[in-house]
Amino acid sequence: MTTTLFYIIAGVTAASAFLAVTLRNLFHCALFLALAMFGVSGIFLYLGNEFLAAVQVLIYVGAVTVLIIFGIMLTRNVMEEGTRALNGQAFLALLTTGAFLWVLYQAVGLSRFGSEGPTETLATVANYGADVNALGPALLLPQNGFVFAFEFVSVLLLAALVGAIVVARKDPS
Repeated sequence: MTTTLFYIIAGVTAASAFLAVTLRNLFHCALFLALAMFGVSGIFLYLGNEFLAAVQVLIYVGAVTVLIIFGIMLTRNVMEEGTRALNGQAFLALLTTGAFLWVLYQAVGLSRFGSEGPTETLATVANYGADVNALGPALLLPQNGFVFAFEFVSVLLLAALVGAIVVARKDPS
């Protein structure tokens, strides 16, 4: 029974993630993205980690999805029928994606996880499970190396919010 439940949750999560990247209506994409993130919290529950499931629902399904929908609603003319989905900058996007993947590959290659790296790796942090008192310091102490990820995500979300406001503001002309 539990294996069947896992396959159902994984199937719903995969299908909603696929729909989130293939649909043309941005609002529907955001809703399917929320469903995919909710499915990930279901997988956390299946694995017996209630804390991560609750954090997934609160942070990703709640806050990030609201931020995305806020950005969609602030962007004018994005929901209209005649709006062009492509802007003709495919080559620049491909070039930027290639550069980003190269930098990511180099960063992963230069990282030192394991015996030489941080004292707490992601695998050991995931093993804390419901022990929240040990999870907090493991993630946020500077010597463990995870503080940068939290700061990066906060700056990224702030940049997305500022970008949505700049795109949505009326032109002075």
